[in-house]
Amino acid sequence: MQTVAALLMLVAVAVASPFPQEVRQGVIPVLQRTEVRDDVGQFSLSYLSGDGTTFSEQGALKPTADGSDHVLVKQGSFSFTSPEGNPIKLTYVADEYGFRPEGAHLPVAPPATF
Repeated sequence: MQTVAALLMLVAVAVASPFPQEVRQGVIPVLQRTEVRDDVGQFSLSYLSGDGTTFSEQGALKPTADGSDHVLVKQGSFSFTSPEGNPIKLTYVADEYGFRPEGAHLPVAPPATF
């Protein structure tokens, strides 16, 4: 009998929750989404989720130094709130010079000494 009462209590709490069903079950809904792609692979996309997480990225073709081909250069950003409640924002570029992230939360190397 106690098991049935506990189960009914759990169901009542779940139904009375102020969060949508998707969030209660661990699924965070996507509130906004845009995506544009062209025939050669360039793109622009962005997302906003129900927990405030954002993501944006663009990819564009750039000719190689010798002009014989193209490479996809990406740049973008994302932001979210850490489990500790801290806002995290990262921006980045990925091109022929590598992946270069920037964000206030990233560690900084000490200055070089000669």
